[in-house]
Amino acid sequence: MLRFLATRPRQCSYSGWSSRALAFSVAVLGLTLAISLAPAKADSPAKPKENPKPEDIELETRDGLQLQATYYGSIQGKDTVPIIMLHGWKGSRADLEGLALLMQARGHAVIVPDLRGHGASTKIKINGDLQNIDQATMRRGDFDAMVTEDLERIKQFLIEKNNAGELNIEKLCIVGSEMGAIVAVNWAIRDWHWPALPSGKQGQDVKALVLISPPMNFRGISIAGTLDKIPLTGDASVLIVVGDKNSTAMGETKRMYSKLNTFRPKLTTDAERADKQDLFLATLRGTTLQGVNILNDKTILPQLDGLVAQFIDLRLVKKKFPWAARKPPLGD
Repeated sequence: MLRFLATRPRQCSYSGWSSRALAFSVAVLGLTLAISLAPAKADSPAKPKENPKPEDIELETRDGLQLQATYYGSIQGKDTVPIIMLHGWKGSRADLEGLALLMQARGHAVIVPDLRGHGASTKIKINGDLQNIDQATMRRGDFDAMVTEDLERIKQFLIEKNNAGELNIEKLCIVGSEMGAIVAVNWAIRDWHWPALPSGKQGQDVKALVLISPPMNFRGISIAGTLDKIPLTGDASVLIVVGDKNSTAMGETKRMYSKLNTFRPKLTTDAERADKQDLFLATLRGTTLQGVNILNDKTILPQLDGLVAQFIDLRLVKKKFPWAARKPPLGD
């Protein structure tokens, strides 16, 4: 693990993440691991607990969608980072199985839904009857409902897990690939606009986003006008990942990175970057692959796993986000 991270600069290039800053974070990782893996003073050490097996679940949204998802649980309790992973257009949760298993093995809890009209999430209850969703005829309202219905139901599920002490919703991370990146960005903005109530927080839980080959536009939906919104202006950390041999994808991600970077303070020293930097652009060298093809390539997936793991460790695991019981957002 540490060897992999330490050699990362030879496999990927980073904008704004110097090799010295990277070395600093690796050193901190090494110190933490050395302490946590120190042998216990016991004659027969306890057998380490195993993560729960992935569980297929069905969740009904407020508009009647029979949302299918897979949940990868954790045994880390209230320290657990929850991750929502979102697939691309015409994809399914199966595309993210490999990355989800890798993240679960690192101690995180992951939920991967089939967004409406995709995979097994093609049934919706209307006036008490189940009807099919035809992906070929999906319109703008269906994509909006991925944000307002599908992701809100996923959040409600995670709040239930939070209140059971199985994770910390305050450390919420979203990973989105292509279309899923647009859904992730728009839902993160929505989550940060839930008003706080005297009884407690209703939102503002998304603390990190991982955007894999994010397009600026998709089927008439643009995120260009959302890049100056909370949480993208600095309330949440952002990692953008792209293959560097696709000029179109590189151009779009560089534009996105440049726009997001305008809202962040200038960090002048390696120490500042190691502690405060919250925007990263990672290019996978020597590949034209993007999105789902990155996720399904066995030679690239380990690189992506290392990038995402180090980002989450730096911006979520090492930061203090106190656990608290939560009520569901307004309207649920």
